[in-house]
Amino acid sequence: MFPDDAAGLRKVVALLRITLGIIILATWIDNLTKGVYSSGGISSLFEYIFDENGGGAAFYRTLIGGTILQAPGAFGAFQLVAEFLMGAGLLLGLFTPLAGLGAALFFLNLLVAFLGGQEWIWTYVLLTVAAVVVALARSGRAWGLDAWLLQRRGEPSYRFLR
Repeated sequence: MFPDDAAGLRKVVALLRITLGIIILATWIDNLTKGVYSSGGISSLFEYIFDENGGGAAFYRTLIGGTILQAPGAFGAFQLVAEFLMGAGLLLGLFTPLAGLGAALFFLNLLVAFLGGQEWIWTYVLLTVAAVVVALARSGRAWGLDAWLLQRRGEPSYRFLR
């Protein structure tokens, strides 16, 4: 019933990859329409996470207050581009190890942000682990542009992208 070869397993993990890409892009569209990527939107997001939701350990609140909240507009622009590239990379299977690692770090950040709050953090645990599996399985080589790149250019010279 389940494949026992690497190519078959990549196809199974590709379903997970595509699903994660859709989740990130759907959230990205929602955040874009709500103005989350603006200076005020980023500030409001962390106000919700820390104050209304009760999340964020003390070290995390200090870290965010001393970095992101010092330049929320710049971070909002970075977040806008980064989330789009992660979602598109996962959906299309392009540079999947990099997109998967980025998504894992993104979801891990959300886990830490909501830690101690009212949100069910295990969602972020599952998303983080799923993104790591997608990155390590090279799932872009099944139903993805990584397979096309492999045929056209051969193995990447960067070991991490192999």
